Amino acid sequence: MRICPIPYRLVAAICLTMLCLLAAGCSSRHNTGPDASGNPDFPPGSPADPRSSQAEARPGPLPAIKASPGQSVFVDVSGGSPTFNADLQSMLTAYLQSERELVPADSAKGSDLLLRVAVDEVVPLGSRSTPPDAGRALGHTATGAMLGALVGGATGGGRGAAWGVGGGLLLGLGVSMLDGGTSNIWGMRARVGAGRNGKQPQEMYTVSVSAEGANMGRDDILPALEDKLSSEIVKAVKP
Repeated sequence: MRICPIPYRLVAAICLTMLCLLAAGCSSRHNTGPDASGNPDFPPGSPADPRSSQAEARPGPLPAIKASPGQSVFVDVSGGSPTFNADLQSMLTAYLQSERELVPADSAKGSDLLLRVAVDEVVPLGSRSTPPDAGRALGHTATGAMLGALVGGATGGGRGAAWGVGGGLLLGLGVSMLDGGTSNIWGMRARVGAGRNGKQPQEMYTVSVSAEGANMGRDDILPALEDKLSSEIVKAVKP
């Protein structure tokens, strides 16, 4: 039986079509903006946020922020989507209320302490291979449950208001590298400043945190990064 040769023009056309499909696929993977995903929310650090301040941050660690129990505090977050900003605001407010006994204010005006947080970026920092660790998983799950109960009781926020112990369990499982395999490391950089009596901060300082989890993408790791950033800010708040 004789095999008919395939015309070279047909081969060229097939190759060209495959190259175009590959290029389109690569472009969609690299374009993570709202146009590519169809999500109207812009990611943390996006200049599309009209409230995102581009003021330069001072070098060095976040200095001590003076605040006494019973004083009012308002947290103002910008740099991300409305949902992301509300989530971080809710989480940080809950920590300040439970660990520093500050009273959440309804608005910045008249608050004793105004905390301004401008998130600049969330970026991948690398990955590493990890073995499964059942003991570590249990520890992270318990921590996640407590975090879920804490944040679930705070007002406002997309995830924050909806979270409870169940959401915390998912967070604990997500950041604990249960199944081994590849652990992805992500970083968040934000500028943080404190103002008094409802006034905007005079100086901003850069705070960077990181978190990792098994096979976790950008959206999956955001709650853990919000938690790390909130913890760093709360550490600086002292009577």
